[in-house]
Amino acid sequence: MAADATRMRRDAAGRPAGEQDRHGAPLSTLEWSPAGRLGRAAVRLPDGAWVAIEPGAGAPGPWGASDRLTLDGRPLTRFAAVDWTRVDRIPPLAEPARLPAGAGTALFNLLARLAVEQGVSVLRYDAPYPTEALFLALLESFRYVPADAGDPIAAFARGELAWTPAPYDVAIERGEVWVQRRVRIEKIVVGGRAYYRPDWQGVRRLAPRAVRDAGDSVRASLMALGRVLEDHLVLAADGGVIAVPTPPADPPEIAPLAPGVVAGLVATVVATSAAPLAPWIARAARDVAFEWGPVEADLVEARGSRVRLSHRLRRALADALRGRARADALAAGLALLREAADLVADGLRARAQAALAAEPADVQATALEVSGPPAADARAIATAAEALARQAASG
Repeated sequence: MAADATRMRRDAAGRPAGEQDRHGAPLSTLEWSPAGRLGRAAVRLPDGAWVAIEPGAGAPGPWGASDRLTLDGRPLTRFAAVDWTRVDRIPPLAEPARLPAGAGTALFNLLARLAVEQGVSVLRYDAPYPTEALFLALLESFRYVPADAGDPIAAFARGELAWTPAPYDVAIERGEVWVQRRVRIEKIVVGGRAYYRPDWQGVRRLAPRAVRDAGDSVRASLMALGRVLEDHLVLAADGGVIAVPTPPADPPEIAPLAPGVVAGLVATVVATSAAPLAPWIARAARDVAFEWGPVEADLVEARGSRVRLSHRLRRALADALRGRARADALAAGLALLREAADLVADGLRARAQAALAAEPADVQATALEVSGPPAADARAIATAAEALARQAASG
């Protein structure tokens, strides 16, 4: 067993009773009944909170029986009941937007860990809302098959992928730095912010908070347009903390995004989302105020109905435009627009999914019949990209 691998404790019957990291910090707990059924389980989140799993305690859903998730005794949501003695599928969650950060991936990792324990080699997700966000969450604890799928996200949306369990290991360093690895360090969480490798099983994900190798170190960095803006954490190859640099402050000025930029931003999110959610994303965006402003050690901040993009993005674009021709400037503007859209996309998709889930069953059914990629508003996207480039060049 690797020195940094997650350890599994076992009860008197040899059943998995919970995981702990290399320092002995608990990561999960499982309690089994004398009859061999799972009575209760809990998984630790990167911020130190615990989410509990209560088999059979959730209200029935469209799928039938439900297990319940709670945080500090408060119900969060429910998901299709799992046979925890033989994990053979990935269950749909009723309200994923209600989960705290890291809860979904922690639940998936427990499923993957138990599937490995039980010798289950392939699981499937056959449920509504096979979104890109769900796909990326599953990548942390599973590997999709077939591995040579040409467009795996689109294949997932069509229900064509299966998943092989590949759970990650965790080490909690200095009591607050969450270091997640499989073959390499793949994800770091510190100060409530998650940093990711940009490449996962051949899938490139935009990772403005990126995990990258720098010499013999692994760094949690803030990036935009392929440029390193700031390093926020420096780790040794084994995950030990070397340094925690202090990030520079953002300027205090606040200004609304121009309407044309907002239109292109939303159009980009719509074009990169699951087709059934497209109209609901556009509606959800109408209730959101987008602005430029100071963001602490990050590129985006969402509070209530306000979404703030950091001035760092405009500075990064201005740096990228120096000495560039107009055609290059437009390409850089398009790249920044896509990165900004990815920053706000999960929040908009969560709002859209919650709104759709609140609709009557017939409305949901009609929405889910929509297939194929959403139509892209190319004019709105191009106009927004040109406006961003023009503002950056003049500012």
